[in-house]
Amino acid sequence: MHPIQSFLRLCLLLAVACWSLAGTPVLAGPAAGFDTGQRVLALGPFAETLEDTTKSLDLAALSGGSHPWQPLGSGSLNPGFSASAWWLRVQVRNGGTRVLNALLDTGTPLVDYLDLHVVRADGSVQTIATGDRRPFATRPMDTRTFVLPLALAPGESAWIYLRQSTWDGLHEVIRLQLWNAQDYPEQLQFETLLFGLYFGTLGAILLYNLFLYLSTRERGFMLYLLYVTLFFVWSFAFRGYGLQYWWPQSPTLNNQALPVVSSLCYISFGLFALEYLKVKRDAPRWMYRANCTGILLNGFAMIPALFGAYALAFACAVPTGAFMLAMALLTGSLLWRRGSRPARYFMLAFTLLALGVMLYYVQMLGWVSAGPLTEYGLQAGSSLEVLLLALGLADQMNTLKADKLKAEQQARAAQLALNTQLSIEVKQRTEELELANRRLGELAITDELTGAFNRRHFNQIFEAEFAAHRRQKTPFAFCMIDIDQFKPYNDLCGHQAGDEVLRQISQCLQEQLRRSKDCLFRLGGEEFAILLCMDQPPEKSLPYMEQLRQSIERLALPHPGNSTGVVTASFGLLTLDGASQLERSEDAYARADALLYQAKAAGRNCVMHANN
Repeated sequence: MHPIQSFLRLCLLLAVACWSLAGTPVLAGPAAGFDTGQRVLALGPFAETLEDTTKSLDLAALSGGSHPWQPLGSGSLNPGFSASAWWLRVQVRNGGTRVLNALLDTGTPLVDYLDLHVVRADGSVQTIATGDRRPFATRPMDTRTFVLPLALAPGESAWIYLRQSTWDGLHEVIRLQLWNAQDYPEQLQFETLLFGLYFGTLGAILLYNLFLYLSTRERGFMLYLLYVTLFFVWSFAFRGYGLQYWWPQSPTLNNQALPVVSSLCYISFGLFALEYLKVKRDAPRWMYRANCTGILLNGFAMIPALFGAYALAFACAVPTGAFMLAMALLTGSLLWRRGSRPARYFMLAFTLLALGVMLYYVQMLGWVSAGPLTEYGLQAGSSLEVLLLALGLADQMNTLKADKLKAEQQARAAQLALNTQLSIEVKQRTEELELANRRLGELAITDELTGAFNRRHFNQIFEAEFAAHRRQKTPFAFCMIDIDQFKPYNDLCGHQAGDEVLRQISQCLQEQLRRSKDCLFRLGGEEFAILLCMDQPPEKSLPYMEQLRQSIERLALPHPGNSTGVVTASFGLLTLDGASQLERSEDAYARADALLYQAKAAGRNCVMHANN
């Protein structure tokens, strides 16, 4: 998160907590009436909320029991840091005489797990399970925020239940709005245009400063270029476009990128402030050391994010970022009073950004009505910030040019040496970080004993591939494999010999996978699974599975407890064509598992196949 933004968010969370403790419950509001003549309706004033501390409540429990629902009391749901799951419900009614086609917009792209239920008067329930911890394909509409289509007949009402839960305790702000389906595309186009201009401005500043850096080799331009680049990446991911366009099938990467890039923003901001304000030369020594300490602390703050601890990373980033921000602003104020021209640009730029962030958060908390100024104040403030800092850099360059004339050659040589050294250090640290990330990624998805992918990675890939099969109507082939009589083998030959058998069979299977996207998984114990990349009729995978079965038998690994005398395996192969009626990945898994049991019942060492 941006330095100014994290500091203000901490203050606002504390204010919300105090406000919540001081408030008194009020009666639930009426149903939210909406008709085809309306453009948009904020649902916060009509909504109720419920904290589920056990995370065990489901829609059936809520419908059948008495629970302490409380009026939302504001325009948005903002639990902040909480280990609970949070429910929000609101009743929506079509007050018009025509069919209402509406869109429910949650107003945020960052909720970890979001379950939406629409309960109608006839008892039917529409459920959507999505969130930024799930692939982008789980969203009912291809939008950066979570949007649910809703159709209501004249006079019809429906209850909307929303369940928000988190990966590790940090909730995001949800601001429900009901849009007329005819008006929403216009709003979406306006928003896309606005963000396009915003990111275009950042991109133009990046190119401009890249040109200046390549022309001048000034350290300040390089650090500013790094800062704006990281801020661009963070803003793109924070606004939901990263998961939409860059890594739609990698929600874990998206959630790790946010706090990591946020910490890098802090660090690059601190380094830029030191260079731009000439803190080491013009400020007291203790102030320079305090700024360096803030940079170092923010380097440590990103470590939890590398291990998936999103809330802990954010909790660390808030105090460390606030400390560094306070020191930077204190330094800027001191140098401004001493007549520093760069400090004037610095203070003005971050004041404008602070105003933009403040407007954005007071609107998200429901303290003021939504409008262009509050909705897009953050973009306006950050755009002005980077523009002013770019102008400040240009002004500083012109000012320093006269001071450097007498010692130009000496300064150039020193600058080149520093740039070279810094480039080497940055490259080394980047390579080390990339290597560490690759190692962590491999360890997280690989079975240590066999080298095959593990069960956790299987769950992710299987869900994604089955979803792609359903969506694109492509062939699908999935096979489960079980080593015959493996428990007697362990009892007779020992677990070390059993581990060696698992390694050899895994190696044998992996060597015969034909395509780069064919995947072998170890599901647990002696059970493996193969997921094939199909571009031909799925029935052709049966001879291939028979070939794999024979290759295991040809290993001729002695097995005194097996009737064949050698280690063998049973296969359960399920193939689906584009017209398959299976709708859930759980059904496909269960069908393959049943085929595997049929193979065992048929005498083992065979392939049982079914095509649906």
